[in-house]
Amino acid sequence: MAFICWRITKNHLEDLINEGFVIEKEQVFNVIAEYLCFLIQSIDRLVFKTLSTEQRQELINKLAKQSAFYYQENKEDRIGEGNHWKAFVNTYNQRSQDYSDYDFVGGEPDYHFLRYFAEKVKSAMTDVDEKWIVQQMIEIQAPKAFKKISESVDDLVNVKSIISKDEQIKRKKEKIPRSKRKSTRQNTIIKNKSSSDHIT
Repeated sequence: MAFICWRITKNHLEDLINEGFVIEKEQVFNVIAEYLCFLIQSIDRLVFKTLSTEQRQELINKLAKQSAFYYQENKEDRIGEGNHWKAFVNTYNQRSQDYSDYDFVGGEPDYHFLRYFAEKVKSAMTDVDEKWIVQQMIEIQAPKAFKKISESVDDLVNVKSIISKDEQIKRKKEKIPRSKRKSTRQNTIIKNKSSSDHIT
């Protein structure tokens, strides 16, 4: 899921550049951080009703840490060495607190949620685009990014569990053909693992 967030962010950076917005080398990673925080917070809201508190916390924790890893790796390659991981985590913690003031309505971020994201992206970019970037983010980029991550969450989240792709492949391989299955008339004890064991 963290990779999906990274890919959406990368595609949106290309969209903004293609639209003529100016994003300097150092600013690229400030915009990336804002996108990742927005997407992770959106995921947190989307799974709120389908996961237990413990499951949700574990999922979001892993997402934030994996996103920090991608951020560190890529910024180190493009900008240079530094504790970029920590810088991202600090930004994420602050944004997480700030986004808690805004709501989801009908399963989607409300105007204030989107506006906050847009303002943070504006702050991360050059002043030359500040007149247009907020409108671009609220009307086009943010809804588009949310739609993509929402579709990904729908694909991965099951009301009862979140199963990793590796686990799905393993189950498929271990599935016994119908012709070789034992009679269902036997008294069988089935032990199910907690869904928290399968959080991606």
